[in-house]
Amino acid sequence: MSILTFHCRLLRCVSRCFTATTISYPKREKLEDFQREYTNTKRTVILDLDETLVHSTTQLPGVKYDFMVMVKMEKEIIPIFVVKRPGVSEFLERLGENYKVAVFTAGVEDYASQVLDKLDKNGVISQRLYRDSCTEVNGRYVKDLSLVVGKDLGSALIVDDNPSSYSLQPENGVPIKAFVDDMKDQELLNLGEFLECCYGYEDMRDAVKDLLA
Repeated sequence: MSILTFHCRLLRCVSRCFTATTISYPKREKLEDFQREYTNTKRTVILDLDETLVHSTTQLPGVKYDFMVMVKMEKEIIPIFVVKRPGVSEFLERLGENYKVAVFTAGVEDYASQVLDKLDKNGVISQRLYRDSCTEVNGRYVKDLSLVVGKDLGSALIVDDNPSSYSLQPENGVPIKAFVDDMKDQELLNLGEFLECCYGYEDMRDAVKDLLA
C-alpha cells in the first residue's frame, strides 16, 4: 500500500470516530456542492509533465513507447520517444471532473506542447506553462504557482517528482515517485484517491501537511 492510499484511508477512518464537526469525505456526486461550501474558486491541480505524467527519451526506451514527437534541437530535428505513465489517461479524466487542471513544466514549449496535444485528447488541461514561465533559482527551474492561481494558493496543489521545482511554495507540493519505465506503477491511481480526500479541507495545503506528517 502506498503512502497516499494509507493516509487517505486513515483520514476516512478517523472521520467516523469523531462528532459531526469533524471532516467527513463526501461521495463523488456530492463533491461539487461540498466544494462550493469552502470557496467560490474552483480548486486547481497543477501537474508536472516529465517523470510525473510521462517519460521521454531520445533513445528507444526499454519498454514499448506510446508515441513519438519531433523536436528541433540545435538546427537538427530529433525524434523523442514518449512512454505514458500507467493510468494517465484515466487519471486526467477523473481529475477533470472536479478540478481545474494545469500543467507546469520546465520543458521547452516546442517539445511539451506536442506531448500534451497527444496526451490530452479531450482537452482536460485548461492551462499550460512551459520553461519560459519558470523562475531560475541557483541554476534550477522553479515554478511559481501564483502564475496559475494568483494569491489564492490555498485552492491549489502541485504534483511534481522534483521538490525543488515548487520550492517557492513548498507547502503546496505533493511529491510523487519519478516514472521511467515501471509499467506496473500505480502512483496516479493512489494520487487520484488522495486528491478526492482534499475536498475535505478548506485549505488544500492542510491536506499536504497531513499527508507528509
